[in-house]
Amino acid sequence: MVDLRSQLGEYDDFLRALKDRIRKVQVQAAIAVNRELVLLYWQIGRDILHRQQQQGWGAKVVDRLAKDLQR
Repeated sequence: MVDLRSQLGEYDDFLRALKDRIRKVQVQAAIAVNRELVLLYWQIGRDILHRQQQQGWGAKVVDRLAKDLQR
């Protein structure tokens, strides 16, 4: 028969392993989200620059975009 101390030790090990797995996946998720956000912001910057060059957009358009995107 397994004694109480052994059961508690196994439980603690199991709990620690679960917490480690959760933390690992949380970090992986944060990295994935950050990667996608950086890509999105880069693409937005590229698109704004393209419109500035092709259509003569000035700084006021960028200011308006910033305000309108917050609505």
